[in-house]
Amino acid sequence: MRRAYRFMLLLYPRGHRDRFAEEMAGVFEEARNERHYQGWAWYARFAFSEMTGLIAGAAGAWFDHTLDRKPASDASVAAAARSSLPHDVVEAQRQVDVSIAGMVHAIANHQFERARALSNQEREARENLRILRDKYSDEYGMPC
Repeated sequence: MRRAYRFMLLLYPRGHRDRFAEEMAGVFEEARNERHYQGWAWYARFAFSEMTGLIAGAAGAWFDHTLDRKPASDASVAAAARSSLPHDVVEAQRQVDVSIAGMVHAIANHQFERARALSNQEREARENLRILRDKYSDEYGMPC
């Protein structure tokens, strides 16, 4: 199962794999080891759930990659706050960053339903940020 999971990580874009593959594999291993002895029926459900989640996550990562969406770093948020960007753009970026931080925390604590909800929230926040950047692109010289 470990080899299959690592192989399926190849479905993700290279940048995503470089950044998150080890953490994803580690969380998978911890979850697998915590409940490994609960029987084959549980293990089959677990494997199916993990693999379908991995495929869905890869599809989302490719969607974001195709739209050239990149996770914001703390430095980019600080730079945006220092610049003369409109408050709503800075707030939209903060929402994206809060969602990402929440997802990382949820995944680290095996709260996968919460992580999925935060992933949806982050996707909506990124879309809002994209709309605002388009709105202000001419006035502030922001890339579209």
